[in-house]
Amino acid sequence: MNNTNKNLNIFTKNINNSVKSIPVNIRTSYVGETKYWLPASKEWKNSIYVFNFNNLKNLPVYDININTLIKDYFNLEFNPEFLFKKAINSNFKGLSINKIFVSKAEIKHTNTKAILTIYAYNREKISLIRKILELKSSFYKKVILLTSKSKNFLNESEKLPIKILLFKELSLFRKYKLRLDLNKSKFEEKLLYKLNNLIMKYYNKKVEFNIVNLKSVVFNTDLFTKILSIKLKNNNVNVLEVMKMILNKTSLPKESQFKEKFDTSNFVNFNLFNNKFIQNYIGSILTKNNNNNNNISKLLNSVYYNVLLKKNYTKLYEMIFDSIKYKNMGGIRLEAKGRLTKRYRADRALFKINWKGGLKNIDSSYKRLPSVNLRGYLEPNLEYSIFTSKRHIGAFAVKGWISGR
Repeated sequence: MNNTNKNLNIFTKNINNSVKSIPVNIRTSYVGETKYWLPASKEWKNSIYVFNFNNLKNLPVYDININTLIKDYFNLEFNPEFLFKKAINSNFKGLSINKIFVSKAEIKHTNTKAILTIYAYNREKISLIRKILELKSSFYKKVILLTSKSKNFLNESEKLPIKILLFKELSLFRKYKLRLDLNKSKFEEKLLYKLNNLIMKYYNKKVEFNIVNLKSVVFNTDLFTKILSIKLKNNNVNVLEVMKMILNKTSLPKESQFKEKFDTSNFVNFNLFNNKFIQNYIGSILTKNNNNNNNISKLLNSVYYNVLLKKNYTKLYEMIFDSIKYKNMGGIRLEAKGRLTKRYRADRALFKINWKGGLKNIDSSYKRLPSVNLRGYLEPNLEYSIFTSKRHIGAFAVKGWISGR
């Protein structure tokens, strides 16, 4: 027994008793805000994961065909005889702006279905509603004018009713109302299922549409680059004036540059839960906020606003909307390059540029906050698109950028 005790002393002598055990949950530094990760559909137009990479080879061709199908579907027109109007030449149809503009589809794949997100700007609906309102105002003015006249006027016209006297206005109103109903039907299931059946043949799975109707054309780069290219097909237009027309539709938020570009990397945000309670275990939190009542529910209610129990849905909306970044427009930039001269000859290519606001990422450029790069080099606050077209004297290209804050 004595020999065994002597052998154990060998291990105890070599132990360093000066080392102290430190709990894992204790932190001595504050944390910053987490990086904001954009959805995968913003980084790649086609987000899919497969084990067999041979299934990915046909996706670029499928995307081109599907985008062509979507564009042709929203640009289709019904029989002119059915709409009581003359047939329009195909050359003039391409130059018309009174139609539905759609962006390229952002496709998210799952095992059972493909979700297509499409951004649409319904310019035809806006023009039809404006015509109907103008027709209504003129119609009511004529009705008041006819009813205000004496009965002798009605006797001279053999007591014709107002409907016959205003037959032209009523026929125009019915025609515009019919075109407006047909325009709305393109976004409904009764016509979308035909487009759905065509796209299902490519992916061999169910297809779900997520159509986002935009109030302005400047909210998506695919839309205003397309409109700019249509405008520039006319040789008599001024390139910078057309760019200025699109830039005037943007409204940038008015914020103090000092407050917006202030360096916040050295400041601690105590609104974060991890900075309020450095030791993230319940015992220390309760002892720090102990008011003779160790009730965890009261503590959580004081830290997090209890929205669901109070049914304050406006507060819930504000919390979700405030957590989204890059929702305000920070700037817009337009570039056009190619055969843009007014004369019918092969002059040198012109390069025109115009912008409003800025394209820099405020968080990474000024506030020194960490930001995520898409595809390794693209900034997350930017959206870019390019569209090519041609004129009688040659081809040209239009580029567009949008930055968010």
